[in-house]
Amino acid sequence: KGPNGTLSMLFNGIKRLNKGEKHLKITCDNAGGQYLYLVICGYYESIELNFMVPGHTKFKCDVDCVDHIVEVVKKSSTTGLNKAQCYDNGKGFQYLDLNSVLGIFFKKLNGMQKYQHFLFEAANPGIVKAQMVVNGAYTEFNFLKTRKASVSEITKEIKSFSIPVLNPPPLDYKRHEYLYQNIRAFVRDKFKDIICPKPVQNGFE
Repeated sequence: KGPNGTLSMLFNGIKRLNKGEKHLKITCDNAGGQYLYLVICGYYESIELNFMVPGHTKFKCDVDCVDHIVEVVKKSSTTGLNKAQCYDNGKGFQYLDLNSVLGIFFKKLNGMQKYQHFLFEAANPGIVKAQMVVNGAYTEFNFLKTRKASVSEITKEIKSFSIPVLNPPPLDYKRHEYLYQNIRAFVRDKFKDIICPKPVQNGFE
């Protein structure tokens, strides 16, 4: 959950599957300036990011757990081309503490939630073009923090950073409570107590 989780999984997919493609299109429920990292570090010449319409990020489906998702991925290709990559306690891929690096170089901008479409380009490092609607006018934002160094020097510094590896902690009580109150209704009955059990704190429900 959050930028570290999202981008860690994205990094893993890019490293395993990218065959030299220079343009990436992403559709997601939420995200942020972390995609600038992929452009600045030379992974892509451009990234187009599209947010889902508000209210469409939660829905009832016939997938209730990780094992089900793995099966869906396997069956999505008759030739076995698509393969699920699970975390598996760090054996599948690693979570990276990208926030600790990105916070040094990129600033947060208020009001970004009202925009639905974003364009990141290697030709303009640090600049994000945003649209409220498809084919609407672009508004440009500079995500790079003001520093004395030039953009090229900052880019070189970002590329040289070693990103710390994270060991995800178990879900805390508040997260269990959120799953129970907000997600349980979308899970089929026989999986409710497995995926979204009633939260227990200090031995009491």
